[in-house]
Amino acid sequence: MAGLPFVRRGSGVPTILLPGVGPGRHHPSTWDRTLLRLETAPLVRRLDLWTLGRRRGLPEGTTMEDLADDVARAAAEIADGPIDVVGTSTGGSIALRLAVDHPELVRRLVLVSSAHRLGEAGREAQQRTAERLRAGDARGASAAMLGQTTTGVPSSNALRRLGRVAHHFVVGDRHDDLVVTLDAEDSFDVGDRLGEVTAPTLVVAGGADGFYPLDLVARTVAGLPDATLAVHPRSGHLGLGSRGVSREVLAHLTRAS
Repeated sequence: MAGLPFVRRGSGVPTILLPGVGPGRHHPSTWDRTLLRLETAPLVRRLDLWTLGRRRGLPEGTTMEDLADDVARAAAEIADGPIDVVGTSTGGSIALRLAVDHPELVRRLVLVSSAHRLGEAGREAQQRTAERLRAGDARGASAAMLGQTTTGVPSSNALRRLGRVAHHFVVGDRHDDLVVTLDAEDSFDVGDRLGEVTAPTLVVAGGADGFYPLDLVARTVAGLPDATLAVHPRSGHLGLGSRGVSREVLAHLTRAS
C-alpha cells in the first residue's frame, strides 16, 4: 500500500487510521497487532478500517509533509474519492498535514490527542526520547516518552518507572525510523494553515495530556473552519482504547452530511 505496512479489518465506510509513534508503526509484531485489534474492535464493526504504518528505512531529514504525502498516495489506492481519516497523537499530526496539503482527499477528519503542533513540554520530551535512543538508552527513552502522557506528577513518575521496564513495548528494538519520525514532528507546525482544511473535524483531547495542553488544542480547534472539540477533563494522552473515544469517533464519522 504505497510502500506502507498496513492492516485492514472491518466492513463499512473506508477509513484510514494513522496511529502514534511506536515500534509497530514500521515493524509490527504480534503484540502490536493484538493491541491494534483490541483498540479498534468497536470501529471495525462499522468501518472498513485501513491502519497505515510508516515507511521503513526513512532517510534523515524526512518531514511530516513527506509522511503525509505517503498517506496521500495510499489514500488514492484505497478510495476513488475523499476518505475519512483518523489520526492519534503523532498520527494526528500526519493526518492534519494531509488535510492541509491534500484537502481534496479527506472527507471527515478526527484528531485524537493531537494539535497543530506539539506543546513545549511534549516537544522537549520527544527530543529527550530521540537523544536517549541515539545514545542506545532504550529504557531512558521509554521513560521520557511514557512519563509525558499525563501532567499529574505521581502518575507521571509511576509511568516513567513503568517505561524503564516496558521499553520493548514503548520504543521496540529498532529505533532508526522512530528517531527520524520524532525529528520530523519536532518542527511540525501548521498553525498558520488551519484555515485550508475543508473536512469537518472532531478533535478529542485529554485535560491532563502532557504532550498537547488543552489551551493549545483549543487554539487548533478555533483555527479550523469546521471543528468540534470533545474534552475528557481528567484524562491524559488518549488513545482509541480510552473510554468513550471510539464512540465519539464513530458518531462523527457516521453522522449524516
